[in-house]
Amino acid sequence: MANKKKKFNPEKANRKLLGRTMIIMVLCGVLLFVPVLFQLFGMMVLDHEEYESGAINNQTRSTSIEARRGLIYDRNMDILATSTTVETVFIDPNGIASHEEDVDFIATGLAQILGVKKSFILEQAADTDYYYKIIARKQPQEVADQVRAFISDNELVGIYLEPEQQRYYPRKTLAAQVIGFLNSDNVGVEGLEFYYNDELTGTAGKTITTKGNYSTEMLYSYEKYYEASDGCSLVLTLDTTVQEYMEKNLEAAVEKYKVQNGAFSIMMDVNTGEILGMATLGSYDPNHYLEIIDETTLEKLGAIRSEMNSVKEGTEEYQELVDSYNKTEAEARLRQWRNRCVADGYEPGSTFKTITLAAALEEGTVSLGSQFYCGGQEDIVGRDETLHCWKHEGHGAETTAQALQNSCNLAFAHIGIGLGAKIYDYADAFGLMEYTGIDMSGEAVGYFYNRSILAENAFSSTASFGQSFKVTPIQLVRAIAAVVNGGYVLKPYVVSEVLDDNGNVISRNGKTVLRQAISEQTSETMRDLMESVVTEGTAGNAALAGYRIGGKTGTSEKLDVLDEFGRQTEDKIVSFVGVAPIDDPKYIVLVALDTPSPYLGYYISGGVMAAPVVRDIFADTLQYLGVQPDYTNVDMSTVNVEMPNLKGMDEAQAAEVLAAQSLTYKIVGVGSKVTGQIPAALALLPGNSEVILYMGEDVPTDSIVVPNLSGLTPWECNLVIQNTGLYLQTRGSSQIWATVTGQDIPAGTEVPRGTMITVELTDSTALD
Repeated sequence: MANKKKKFNPEKANRKLLGRTMIIMVLCGVLLFVPVLFQLFGMMVLDHEEYESGAINNQTRSTSIEARRGLIYDRNMDILATSTTVETVFIDPNGIASHEEDVDFIATGLAQILGVKKSFILEQAADTDYYYKIIARKQPQEVADQVRAFISDNELVGIYLEPEQQRYYPRKTLAAQVIGFLNSDNVGVEGLEFYYNDELTGTAGKTITTKGNYSTEMLYSYEKYYEASDGCSLVLTLDTTVQEYMEKNLEAAVEKYKVQNGAFSIMMDVNTGEILGMATLGSYDPNHYLEIIDETTLEKLGAIRSEMNSVKEGTEEYQELVDSYNKTEAEARLRQWRNRCVADGYEPGSTFKTITLAAALEEGTVSLGSQFYCGGQEDIVGRDETLHCWKHEGHGAETTAQALQNSCNLAFAHIGIGLGAKIYDYADAFGLMEYTGIDMSGEAVGYFYNRSILAENAFSSTASFGQSFKVTPIQLVRAIAAVVNGGYVLKPYVVSEVLDDNGNVISRNGKTVLRQAISEQTSETMRDLMESVVTEGTAGNAALAGYRIGGKTGTSEKLDVLDEFGRQTEDKIVSFVGVAPIDDPKYIVLVALDTPSPYLGYYISGGVMAAPVVRDIFADTLQYLGVQPDYTNVDMSTVNVEMPNLKGMDEAQAAEVLAAQSLTYKIVGVGSKVTGQIPAALALLPGNSEVILYMGEDVPTDSIVVPNLSGLTPWECNLVIQNTGLYLQTRGSSQIWATVTGQDIPAGTEVPRGTMITVELTDSTALD
């Protein structure tokens, strides 16, 4: 049977071709859509957060709300650092660009209000790559209100204000190096502002609002507010009253002794480690931290500017002057910001003898019965050079107590040799080779001899009297506090409490004992010996009526300071470390004066220059801190009392009132009642003075010419003053050979009869 041939059907063929074409097209479409799918998957899944963030950014505006920085208080809750609200003016160049006709008008108006150049504003407005361009920061409220009125009155867009904090220091230069300051970005860069920056800063908040095309405001918009969390506040151990007295007395000393390189001082509670005062002069105002305070530097900068004006710009000489100006300015700023009490090492000199002697007594290499001899100089085995004592003629035979009282280098050289490498062990135990851990920025650590070389006489003898090594002031204060407090080495601290923004205590610092360096018994012995330095030794100028003061003087050379020719300078740092009351130690004060000038021809020394400053700090602060004086009858002659009003009293009544004030009297005239008196009521005069009561007689009204008492001893002063109708008050050294180095009322001044003249007595033989 023959095969039947199929008939060609064009319609069916077309359908098959069309089907194949559709399949191919679908496959091609699918293949073409795969990359799109991958791209969509990447955008919607893998990169979802990125695109979502971009969309939100395009549709919303986020304005930061700065957290209020925490306050800094002193121990009495007096504010040392606070923040005020100011505002930043910024523009959105894109928003302004949508209203081109406003650009010049906006630039002109803002320039007038903010004191900014119009060209600067136009330049910022032209930069449409950004939505945020700052025009002026930290504008006070009255200026910000003018900007708001300018925006509102003219219905302008693209101009905005946002609040920010500006730090304010109400006590200005007081304790500036301790507190520190913030930079223009409100970040702490010095002092406690830096050390506790995280605690003080807080967490910023923000406001999110919707925006239209070209960043325009929307009539109906969404707004979300995230509240800022304010920073914590600090309560310091510092006392502003103590700090004020400390700085006042340092400034007076710098002026009196023509101190060339500033001064520093620390006051610490010897039993807790609390810092009550810490000062470095010269200082600065943290409200204007870029301003140079030092007058010498300002004169130098002025001279450089004058020279620049005479040199053509663009020349090599001109650029050298610019570099010199910038370097001088930068160095001056760093110098005045620097807290020398924690950041700088110096040779302690003879103040270190307290450590040496405490170590020797503890080790038993020296006793109170030990004997020494000082002939002024001595060749010590192992030393290349002859060792000289500061007293060229020598101190002769000395006991251990006298060696400390006289601050005798020869005696202490032998004490040091007896200790040998043990000096290292005690320096280490007292914390002179470690950071104190004080909660302040920039703390440095000194350097000491290697233990091995202290077995050699040359090094142990030199180390014994505080030369050729360095300690920081806070290290030394902590160490000597341990000498007198029973031997306990403490961790010093400046912040006592950290408070949250509701005033709740979230952390607290307190007394931290690190170790005991010497025994209670040795410490008690050292207290007696240090008191004798004031009563019988080189620190007589630190004596203060009513208080038992102990301490140690020091005069150290700056061996590593060279002059412009590379030679060692003769610069010295004079110092005194005092403790009061020494029989029941509470407070320790260090005062150091860097490079004083010879005073009235006297030798530069800690006993002459630094000891009186510590005395005056104690005189100003001890009663304020609750340490009451205990005056002997002899002390009363150095205490000022107030003259009572005795008019109308009979003799018995007047005598009783005067006795209560430690005053005696004599009567002029005959009568039953007091009709007049010298001195007048409320006048000050020394205790134990004799006043004059007039019974019916007229009170003399003549004036008295104040005599010149300069250079006289106390006995000579009394000879001059007696029978003049004036009263003499002495302050300073009680030694009979002390001389007057100043009087409060200048010679030749006419004053009323009964006026008190106060003189400063200085023991100029205290040469260490």
